[in-house]
Amino acid sequence: MLDQASIIREKRKSIKITISNDGKLIVYCPFGLPYEKIIEVLHSKENLLKKRITKTKDISMQFSNILENKSVLLFGKEYEIIVTNKVKKPCFTDEKFLITQRVFEGNKTSFYIKKVEKEIAERVFVKRIRDILQNYDYNVSKIIIGNFKSKWGSCDNFNTIKLNWRLVMLPPKLVDFVIFHELTHLLELNHSKRFYYELEKVCTTWKESRQNLRNFNFLLSLYN
Repeated sequence: MLDQASIIREKRKSIKITISNDGKLIVYCPFGLPYEKIIEVLHSKENLLKKRITKTKDISMQFSNILENKSVLLFGKEYEIIVTNKVKKPCFTDEKFLITQRVFEGNKTSFYIKKVEKEIAERVFVKRIRDILQNYDYNVSKIIIGNFKSKWGSCDNFNTIKLNWRLVMLPPKLVDFVIFHELTHLLELNHSKRFYYELEKVCTTWKESRQNLRNFNFLLSLYN
C-alpha cells in the first residue's frame, strides 16, 4: 500500500494524507521533507489508512452509478440519467434526471447536474432555515449557498451561515443535521462541550448523523 502512494510535493508546512474516490492514497508534503520521514508517517498510520481505503472502495462500489454519471442523487434518492429530446432543458421527473442529446454529446452532464441541483438547494435550504428560525432563537444575518470543495457548511463571526449546495444530494435528516450544526455555531464558534450540549438540544441524533455523513464525503469532490 505504502509503496503505491502518490507523493505530491508542494509549498506547505505539514503532511496531508487523502484517499481518492477510487481508493488511491495521495500524500501532500513539504518540498524539503525527506522521503524516509514520509514513509515513517505512513507506517505509523498504516492500519488506519488500510481501513479507510477499504471503506472508500466499498462506498465507491455502492455509489458507482453516481461516480460514473449514470445516475444522480437528490435528497438521498438515486435518479437514473436519461438522454431524451422530449425536454428542452435538464430536469428531474419522478424517477429520472432527463438531459437532452445536445447536453450529453457536449459532455455537459456534470455541469447541468450542478446547475439544476444548486438551484434546488438555494430554494429549499433558504426556506428550511427560515422555517427553523420561526421556532428557534438563532440570529442569522445572511444565508449563502456556495460551492465548497472540502466542507458541508460553515458559520462566521458575522452570523453568516454558508451551506454547500451538494447537501441537496443527502437524505433530509443529514441536511438538517448540517444546518443545525452550523446554527449552533452561532452560539459557540468552536467545538467545545458547550457546543455539543447546545446541539444536543436541537438534534438528539447528531452522533449517528455525524457518522453517516462521512459516508457521503465523496460527494464533496464531484461536479467541480
